[in-house]
Amino acid sequence: MIKLRPMSEEEFGEFVPFSRSAYAEDKMRANNLTKEEADKIAHADFERYLPDGFKTKDSYLNVVTDDEETYLGHLWFVVRGEKGSRKAFIADIQMNIEHRGKGFGRKAMLLLEEEVKKYGATHIGLHVFGFNSGAIHLYQSLNYETTDLVMEKKIN
Repeated sequence: MIKLRPMSEEEFGEFVPFSRSAYAEDKMRANNLTKEEADKIAHADFERYLPDGFKTKDSYLNVVTDDEETYLGHLWFVVRGEKGSRKAFIADIQMNIEHRGKGFGRKAMLLLEEEVKKYGATHIGLHVFGFNSGAIHLYQSLNYETTDLVMEKKIN
């Protein structure tokens, strides 16, 4: 059994550098950026999406744990929109490497569906990097649909 629980401020302090670094690495891989370019983008995006840090309004930072409170990963989502058309957006979800492939990500996504209803959200959106076939497969198996598709070709 797994659960989502709110992240503590101490955990947030550990989460931000870890998540920002992982995001920068994905940006480098997906967009052929240098480390410096990717770090700059990651820093700017985190400043934009967490302007008030741990206390950013409508940002919900969660830890995914099992019954023994073992840290399995994290799930950060935001809720936006007016009453009646509120949507949640997954800003970051990541299971620790040693806990991947065990169904915890799927279970966390299903728990999220119930969680966002508490905030009046009727949809959940997310971004996934094109190279992340495992995540794409998971989201498709959970009936997520592609709403936008950005493609690129490198010209030599």
